[in-house]
Amino acid sequence: MSSNAERYRIAKLLVKTLLVQILILQRASAAVVGHKEDYQSSATGEGLYSTSDGIFILNATNLKSNIYESKTAWLVEFYNSWCGYCHRFAPTWKALAQDIEHWKDIVVIAAMDCANDDNNPVCRDFEVMHYPMLKFFSVDAKVGNLGIELDSGKDMNTIRHNLVNRLEKEQQEDRGSTWPNIAPYRSSDTKNLWKDIPESVKYNFLIFEVVDSYLATEVTLDLHKFDSLQVRGVTSENEPLTISLGVNKFPTVIALGRDGTQQTINARYLTREGLRKAIKDFLMLTGIVIGNPEDHSKDGTLTKSTEAPNKIEEAKDEKELEEIRTIGDVLFQLDLETALRYSIEHEIPMSKVIDGEKLEALKAYLNVLAKYFPLRRSGVLFLDALREIIDRRKSLSGVELRQIIKSVEEEMSPIYSGPKRWIGCKGSMEHLRGYPCGLWTMFHMLTVNAANHNKNIKEYPPQEVLRAMYGYIKHFFGCSDCSQHFVEMAAKDKMFQVQTIDEAILWLWRSHNQVNKRLAGDETEDPEYKKIQYPSKEQCSTCRYSNSSWNEVKVLRYMYRKYSYTGINYYNSSGKPDDDDTGDDLKIRQGRFALDKYTGQRRLGWDFTIFDISICVVLYVMSATILVLVCIKFAVKRTYRKKTYIHDLFGKV
Repeated sequence: MSSNAERYRIAKLLVKTLLVQILILQRASAAVVGHKEDYQSSATGEGLYSTSDGIFILNATNLKSNIYESKTAWLVEFYNSWCGYCHRFAPTWKALAQDIEHWKDIVVIAAMDCANDDNNPVCRDFEVMHYPMLKFFSVDAKVGNLGIELDSGKDMNTIRHNLVNRLEKEQQEDRGSTWPNIAPYRSSDTKNLWKDIPESVKYNFLIFEVVDSYLATEVTLDLHKFDSLQVRGVTSENEPLTISLGVNKFPTVIALGRDGTQQTINARYLTREGLRKAIKDFLMLTGIVIGNPEDHSKDGTLTKSTEAPNKIEEAKDEKELEEIRTIGDVLFQLDLETALRYSIEHEIPMSKVIDGEKLEALKAYLNVLAKYFPLRRSGVLFLDALREIIDRRKSLSGVELRQIIKSVEEEMSPIYSGPKRWIGCKGSMEHLRGYPCGLWTMFHMLTVNAANHNKNIKEYPPQEVLRAMYGYIKHFFGCSDCSQHFVEMAAKDKMFQVQTIDEAILWLWRSHNQVNKRLAGDETEDPEYKKIQYPSKEQCSTCRYSNSSWNEVKVLRYMYRKYSYTGINYYNSSGKPDDDDTGDDLKIRQGRFALDKYTGQRRLGWDFTIFDISICVVLYVMSATILVLVCIKFAVKRTYRKKTYIHDLFGKV
C-alpha cells in the first residue's frame, strides 16, 4: 500500500470518528432516563429461584405493579444469577421464605434477577449497586420509592431479625394498621388487652422476654392468622406487670382467658418453635384445635401478576458440544465478545453515577480494551470513540453511558462477529460459569496481548492491564463478595509491584488458580466443569515437574499460545476479519494508541493529538472557504470587460 493511500485511509477514519462523536454527544444529551432496553441476551441465566421456593419472582414487567400501592410490605432480593456470592446466598433466601411463610400477608419475600437484560434498567433505576441487595418496600409505597436497604447479614436468623426491626418501625410510623400489634405491651393492667378484641379470641398469650429479644414478635407473627388467640410481647422493663403476674424468669408465657383465668405455660424448649408448640398444645387441652393457618394473601396482592414469563430452558445440543470438545483447549472469539458486551452494555451502566476514582477506573478499562481487544476495524473505532467521549467527561450517569454505547454501536455497526452466547464458557446450566469465566478469559487475553504489543518498549508499565482489571473489579463487578476477595488478594500478593510483562501474565494465572482452589466444591461450582488448577495435564503435559510443582517457563509458553490473537478460534462467528482488516487493525492500534497512559492528549498517527487534528480541520475548512471566495471573485471580474481608450494602446503622453 502506498504512503499516500495509507495517509488517505487513516485521515478518512479520523474524520469519520470525529463526526460520529459529535452525533453521539447530541444523542446522549437527549437521552431519556429509564430508556427501555430493546435487546435480549442469551448470556444471562434464567434465575436462581422459582415460585415453588415460596419466593415471588419479579421482573421488569411486574415489579412496579406489585410493590407500589400494595397492601403488604415487600422484601426484595436484587441479585445476579452469575454472581458466586448470590449462589451461596440463595439457600438462605429460600430458607427465609419458608421460615416466615405465614407472614406473607404482611411481607412478601421476592427476588429479581438483574442479570436479565430486560431487568437491568429497572435494577439501575432502583440504585442496585452490589449483589445481592435486599430492599424493603413499605405498605402503600408510592411510585418512585426506591426502598430501604436491609443488611443481608451472616445467616437467615440475622435477616429475619433485621426484618422484624423494620416491621416494628413501620408500625411506629403508622403503617401496617391491619397487622397484629407487635409493639411490646406497656400497660400494667391486663384488662386493656381485651379492648376491641373480637369475640372469637378466647385467649391472650403474653410472652415475657428480655429487652432486645425477637421471640415474642416472631411468635406473634407466626400465629397471627388464628382467630382464636392473640399473642403480645412484654419486656422485662414492664416491672409492674411482671411483678403482678409473678414472672421471675425470661422467657415466660402466660395464658389469659377471656373468663379471667390465668395460667403459666411450661414450654419444654424456650425457643420460637418451642413456645409455638407449647401454645398449640395448651389450646388443644382446652378443646381448641388449630391446624395450619389458611394459605392465602389478603386483598389479592399476589394475584396481580404471575411468575416471570418466557423462562426458557435451552436443551443441550450434543452435536455442538461434541464439536467444541473436538476443537480442544482454545480461546473462542464469542466468549471474549460476550464478556465485553455484558461488561460495557450491562454491568458498568448499572452505576447511578460514575465520577472520581470510579470514572478513572472506567477510563483505564476502556483504554486497555481499545488498545488490545481483538475486533474488526469498525470494532476498533467503536472502542476508540467510546474512550474519546468518556475522556472528556468529569462525570456521567449509567443511563447516559448506556445511551452513548448504543448510539456509537448503531453508527459503526457491525461491531461484533456473532451473537451474544458462550462457547468455551458455557455451563451445564444457564446460571453457571458464563460471565465470570468470560471475564477471566478476557483479562488473560489482554495481559498476553499487551505483552505482545509492548515487548520492545522499555518504558511500558507492565501493570497496565492488571491495574485496569483491579479498577474494574473494585468499582463495577457486581458480586461484592468476589470484588472484596480480589482487592484483598491484589494487596496480599503485591499486584502493583509486578516488574515485567511476563510476570504480569503469571500473576494473573496464579491468582486465577488461587480463586479456583478457594471455590472448588463450592455451591457455585459447575458439576460438569470442576474448578481445577489449570492448565491440566491434558492441556499442557509439560507444565508440571515430576513432583507436580509448576514449571512456570512452560506455563508462560502455554499462556502465550492460548491467549494470543493468533490462537483465537472463530467458531460460530462470522469469521476472521479479512486480511486487509487484520493488517489495518495492527497499524491503527500502533499509530493511534502510541502513549501508554490514558490522557486527553493521546497521540494519533504522525504524532498528532486530538487538538492538532481539530485545528487542522478548522484551518482546512477556512482555507477552502477563502479559496472558493477568491475563485468567485476572479470569475465575477472576468465577466466585466473594460473599455479600451487610445492612451491604453499608446501610453500616456
